[in-house]
Amino acid sequence: MLPEKWWSPLPHLCRGWLRAYIGATLIYLLSGFLWCFYIYYLKRNAYVPEGFAFHPLDGTLLMLPHFIAPFIVPMHFRTHMALVFMDAFWAANIHDCIHGKMWPFLGAGYHTVHHTTYRHNYGQYTIWMDSIFGTLREPIEDDAKKI
Repeated sequence: MLPEKWWSPLPHLCRGWLRAYIGATLIYLLSGFLWCFYIYYLKRNAYVPEGFAFHPLDGTLLMLPHFIAPFIVPMHFRTHMALVFMDAFWAANIHDCIHGKMWPFLGAGYHTVHHTTYRHNYGQYTIWMDSIFGTLREPIEDDAKKI
């Protein structure tokens, strides 16, 4: 993908790391695009409730720090991949429209409120900071879903 004159001065370890890094980034971006295209375009009425707003670019930009962090904060590759996996798992959890109600964790119900008002429920994993700063809004129970 890159000219030989860029690769040849680099040590073999750096070339392998850079090749894996670029490949993993491209796979992540491609799979994210395909997933968003499927969920938010092809199956919009099946998976996305009315009033639910989430732009695919938002999700891509939220993961950008994970790809910049190894250049700033030294960490083991497995640690980095574990953090990326946990954050991706958490992002899928809060966007799957199934509110688990596991206090104090911010579930899909709280996150849906965030995407419908954009003024509430800013927390990443828990609702504590939203409680402290007055931005917490509880999700409304849907009696039709209980039946």
